[in-house]
Amino acid sequence: MHTGGGFMLSSSFDISEFISKVKGHSSEEIIYLADQEATAADRISFRRNAEDTCQHARDYALLLRDVILYMRHGILTHSARQLHLERVGFDNRPC
Repeated sequence: MHTGGGFMLSSSFDISEFISKVKGHSSEEIIYLADQEATAADRISFRRNAEDTCQHARDYALLLRDVILYMRHGILTHSARQLHLERVGFDNRPC
């Protein structure tokens, strides 16, 4: 999905799709991509008229920020625990 500032890795705001596309990248790259994706999702949520799309984009952005928190500090929020980031090979060593 083109967001005006670039393309999103998940055009459907799907965290599983994002994780599969960034798997194998370095921690720094994943953090950067998650930050860019969250910013793009936030921008979309503010521009869209459909309330369900807005909420879905906001929820996606929050999950991405939870991924960043885990990657930077090893903190697993309730949402991040449900993603099982440690099982998909995400390294939680602080950068």
